[in-house]
Amino acid sequence: MIPLEEFFINLFNTIGQAFCHQMPDRTLLIGGRYLPVCARDTGAYLGLYVGYLLLPLRRKKGCGPPNLWMTTLMVTPMIIDGVTQALGFRTSTNDLRLVTGCLFGAALSPFLVYLISIVPLSRKLPVINNFLPPSVRLDERESWLSPQALSLGLCTAIALALTINSTVGSEDPTIYWLLSSLTTSSIVLHIIVLPVFLAFSLLSYLKAIRSTRKAKCFP
Repeated sequence: MIPLEEFFINLFNTIGQAFCHQMPDRTLLIGGRYLPVCARDTGAYLGLYVGYLLLPLRRKKGCGPPNLWMTTLMVTPMIIDGVTQALGFRTSTNDLRLVTGCLFGAALSPFLVYLISIVPLSRKLPVINNFLPPSVRLDERESWLSPQALSLGLCTAIALALTINSTVGSEDPTIYWLLSSLTTSSIVLHIIVLPVFLAFSLLSYLKAIRSTRKAKCFP
């Protein structure tokens, strides 16, 4: 193995280890190596990308949350799978962990984008600002993302899980590198970059409020 390959493999595993148990029996073996995170986390982190692909299908004037019935339908299987296994009622399989994780991620990312529009600095973000709803109204009936769009996401997430599952045991290292790169980049984006952005945005917002109050006190 060349030093550069070893560096990235160690990097993938280090990032994954920070957020996942990495149990071998619950982790997919592809290209002769285990992926950086378990099957459920792999599905969830890759499923987030599926959800982002649905954003062009948004209703540009819709202010209600992504359709709650479809969102619930997509996130519930992973919750049931994880909770029943944790309570010892049953033992899940990597196939099931992967597909329920993909469904969960595909439903979660549109909801994140919808809610992030509340954050003061979100509308200054390049690209993302073009997809944000005009406003957030949780009681609005017109969903920002329709049930039809989320149904497409559901089908795409299942197809993605089946495709990944078909590569388990493969000796092709290309698939390992592709999935590991996408998974770890999703971890960095959602677990590290996003919280930092939210914290920075909150501090900037509080600073702006303080400045406004000072201006009113000393005209």
